Amino acid sequence: MNSRLLNLDALRGLAAILVVWQHSSEVFIHNASVAQHGTELASFISQVDFGRIGVICFFLISGFVIPFSLSGTRSSLKKFAIRRFFRLYPAYWSSLFIAVGLTWLISDWMYPMATIAANATMLQGLMGVDNVQGLYWTLTVELIFYCLCALIFAKRQLANPMVLLLFCWGGLSFFIGWQLLEKLPITLPELAPSITYIPFCIAVMFCGTLIRHCYVRKANYWYAILAVAATFSIPLMVLFLFFLGKPVTEDPLRFALPHLIALAVFFIVLLLPFKPWRSLVSLGTISYSVYLFHPAVMRGLNWIIQQAWAQPVSAYPVEIYILATTLVSIALSILIYKFIEKPAITLGRRLSSGAERREMAIA
Repeated sequence: MNSRLLNLDALRGLAAILVVWQHSSEVFIHNASVAQHGTELASFISQVDFGRIGVICFFLISGFVIPFSLSGTRSSLKKFAIRRFFRLYPAYWSSLFIAVGLTWLISDWMYPMATIAANATMLQGLMGVDNVQGLYWTLTVELIFYCLCALIFAKRQLANPMVLLLFCWGGLSFFIGWQLLEKLPITLPELAPSITYIPFCIAVMFCGTLIRHCYVRKANYWYAILAVAATFSIPLMVLFLFFLGKPVTEDPLRFALPHLIALAVFFIVLLLPFKPWRSLVSLGTISYSVYLFHPAVMRGLNWIIQQAWAQPVSAYPVEIYILATTLVSIALSILIYKFIEKPAITLGRRLSSGAERREMAIA
């Protein structure tokens, strides 16, 4: 694998851990016996928003990597669809099954079948259905981006930086337009914040695509510059207005800083010559499972420490529970990757290669 892609794989692992830290600190700090040891770390993680840093890094990496799995052959779309399906859905459905089952075991409550069925599509947010796990909204973004890449590829424009830039700016236009409409005295459909945020995330992903375009071709740098400047000028503007005493969001620093930090980290990892730690690269390999399954680990551990029989382990500092969640999530994800993710990826490759050979034989 290209050394730069190894670096990005390591960043993917780090991004997953940042999300785990964000979510686990938010959950465990609400336990009074944990909070009595201090809330400084949890407050810092929350204010800097480690989770958003991780998610923006994920989107930049996906934009950088995913479109280039489409080649110039006519069978690439089918291959792309098959491989993406088997890469995403088996592990996703497993996490959905565990999340639903854990809710039933812990809370003695079952999600309606309609909610479970909608979540199984990965597009539940667009249907107005709640996510069984809050982080599922990011996978809806990924799926939309895959579809847009497939559409652009079908039109033979995936190598055209102007088209990629227009899609980036289109996402920004939708995002900004909706924010402005919400300020007007008109009635709009009530959409979850995660839904109105999707167009901005799509713009971020096309930034990653244009950065890869320039990185590979050593040309057309202005397209990437214009995409990044336009997209990340939004958090910069939010920050600037905050310092002028005119905040445009509830928590301007918490919105602006994670985007800018994520962009800086992405460029550092991409451009600086260094060899990533093997453990981080390995973590990148299982990062999808870490991302999907850490909420179940976190909820299970949080339930345990609230039980009377677990009193001896229920009053440690929040750092201990963050570490425990991280380690157990990694251990579980190794198993999930070995028994679910990897076999599904292998099956997807075999099926897509078989479909490609059959099409070539027919041609």
